[in-house]
Amino acid sequence: MKEILDYNLSWKEKIDYLFQVSNPIKDYIKFINFNIFEILLAILVFLFIITVFSNNIQNKNLSYIQVINFRINKNSSMRILLLIGITFIIFTLVPLFYDNRDHTVRQENELVITSNTRLLVQNSRQSYKEEVEKRILKEKQKLQKLMDATKNVCINGKDPKKLTNEEKVNEFINGPCAPAVLVPGLAGTSLQIVIDCEKLQLESPEIFAACGWGTCSAWQFWYSRPDAEYRLWISTTTSKVGIIQTSASDHCFGSLIELQYDDVKKEHKETPGVQLTYHGNTPSTSSNAECGLTGISNMTDDYLIMYMMCDYKGFAGIGDLLKNMGYVSGLTFQPMPYDYRKGIRVSETQQLMKQTLDNFYDITGKKSIIITHSLGSLHTLNLLLNLDQAYKDQHIATVFTMGAPYIGSSKALRAQLGGDPSYLDSFLGLTVGINYWNQNKAINSASSQIDIYPRDAFFRFKNEPWMKDLLNRYKQEQEFLKSGIDQVTAVSWFPTPSNNCTNITARKPNCLMNLQDLQEYIIEIQGQKLGVNDIPKILRDYTINGTMINDFYTKDTLDTLVNFNNPGVPYLVLYGSYGPTEYQFKYQKNPLDQVTKTGDFYFPEETLSTLGDSTVIASSAVTPAVKWIYEHTNGISKNSVKLVEFCSFYNSGTSVYDKIENGQKSFSQSGYFGLKCDCLAKPSDTTNCKHSCMINDKVIIEFVSDLVQNGQKSAFTKTPKTKSEIDDLVNNCKNLKKN
Repeated sequence: MKEILDYNLSWKEKIDYLFQVSNPIKDYIKFINFNIFEILLAILVFLFIITVFSNNIQNKNLSYIQVINFRINKNSSMRILLLIGITFIIFTLVPLFYDNRDHTVRQENELVITSNTRLLVQNSRQSYKEEVEKRILKEKQKLQKLMDATKNVCINGKDPKKLTNEEKVNEFINGPCAPAVLVPGLAGTSLQIVIDCEKLQLESPEIFAACGWGTCSAWQFWYSRPDAEYRLWISTTTSKVGIIQTSASDHCFGSLIELQYDDVKKEHKETPGVQLTYHGNTPSTSSNAECGLTGISNMTDDYLIMYMMCDYKGFAGIGDLLKNMGYVSGLTFQPMPYDYRKGIRVSETQQLMKQTLDNFYDITGKKSIIITHSLGSLHTLNLLLNLDQAYKDQHIATVFTMGAPYIGSSKALRAQLGGDPSYLDSFLGLTVGINYWNQNKAINSASSQIDIYPRDAFFRFKNEPWMKDLLNRYKQEQEFLKSGIDQVTAVSWFPTPSNNCTNITARKPNCLMNLQDLQEYIIEIQGQKLGVNDIPKILRDYTINGTMINDFYTKDTLDTLVNFNNPGVPYLVLYGSYGPTEYQFKYQKNPLDQVTKTGDFYFPEETLSTLGDSTVIASSAVTPAVKWIYEHTNGISKNSVKLVEFCSFYNSGTSVYDKIENGQKSFSQSGYFGLKCDCLAKPSDTTNCKHSCMINDKVIIEFVSDLVQNGQKSAFTKTPKTKSEIDDLVNNCKNLKKN
């Protein structure tokens, strides 16, 4: 504000400056139709009235202040007039200097806390800042050697600061790297919410009240009003709209993230007055969007959340790697943020991913590598199965999936029955996290839940030779675990138990697929065992909004995701079988009755676990890979598929590529590949290896570095696109805008 004190500026220029830089002033003018000149005029009128009323004062040379003092001492009516005047001045000036917007993203020393619990959380968060910064520094140091070795390698060592976008593309064309697409999983996109205050207050007053807002006007400064935008996922610990709720009565987060259901059209729609999109796609975040990268990486800057979990990082590590290698977001690699509440059938990812593949090939003449995590793997598989083979052969080099729930996860059903305890944590003696009401609103309105329901693969394919082989492997491994004698012959391309694959203490060190027979039940309610074929009954009889959810389950279950048709491209399936992963849940009471009666969580009395990555059991990720490897080895498919076991040291070579021809790397063989991990603090601690955190492991980042440097030869020697076309693509992030 130092410009206001500049004596070289006129008062008009100073006032104009205020209007340009001060949002509270602009909002004040918008809501009460005042301007600063009218306020000053009101003050002058008030002083003039005092002068007129003081015509009986003998000394005409008295100042205004002396006049006021005289009238106050002589006339009680003057005291009333003065009180009215002061009140008027206060009520007209306060909105100029006091911002009643409900900010949730403030500097830490500016946070306004109204709850003792939130204050406790805030103060504790401060103490973790140094620890988080130490972790970040340590992670960077671990990767420093890789970063030095791959600096600008994709643009032939040139300094990107000295190159135009067109020159970067031409260097990339003649470099060793392939274009890359990054597709995050469920909750892997940072969500930003834009509030239309007047519309939200008018059409959704219950949401307005749930968030503690009372007005849209700066004039009514005694009420709180919503800010124009909030980061909804993942916000700060002290935010009313965030994921950390300290009371069962906190309903703001669920109210805002919930999708409304249209009974007529039988589909979900956004709440009136609310627009939810990815971070980087709104007015306040677009300047730092990096064409979607900030939407899928470092999803919070709250040190307490960063201390408590590693999930927030998203694709941060891989994004940093690619930029270091000379990639440009939106030009030679594309992050693919999306609204993960919406199911695959209605998501924009299908169109945007294809659009990106088209653009990358048209610009570089190279096939793309698609790197996915969790639910993003299902989005990608669905796209592949809707593309013709000629297109895939021309546009896609490889797909690399991590932690893909190909056969779904029974945890998705558990969440809809009585809530998900994984969204809760204990901190300073408090239970914090997403409370039941908010979980219910968020989960039961998200059609994406349908996409990760358990699938019937073990029934559907039980007579197929590859499934028979897989079930034999399961039986033979069970015999080995009992006897210790290795007589395993099924799925012969997978190493046998006589070999060791890991030193993780949560499982046997032997090379085991650690399968689970998914013909078994997944939910038991009051003694009744229910399996994947009973999902409609589970939804109808035991969940809130069961009829609506079952309608979605019936309509939105995609054939492409249950038939496991071959993807038709070289495919890498990375999975984990190193940590306990829940898969069977036993309820002694009816979950619907319990949550209806208490309005609170009802967790199963008993939970059984098998091995996986803490979210996706090994069987869910492995099963389709077994089918596709069978198809390749038997000549049914021409494309190789590799099953990559994370945290395994068996057959862990320096590169996953097994063929180099004329400098171009490719896959010719299908089978098993072990990938070591850096995330183990010790053999008994797999916390940092869990599902949402594995993608930032040092070894995986090294793996990606090798993967994208496939030595692919371009169809062009220089890009056929003009400089303006290339600049337009990256400057306007055209890959993320539907044509």
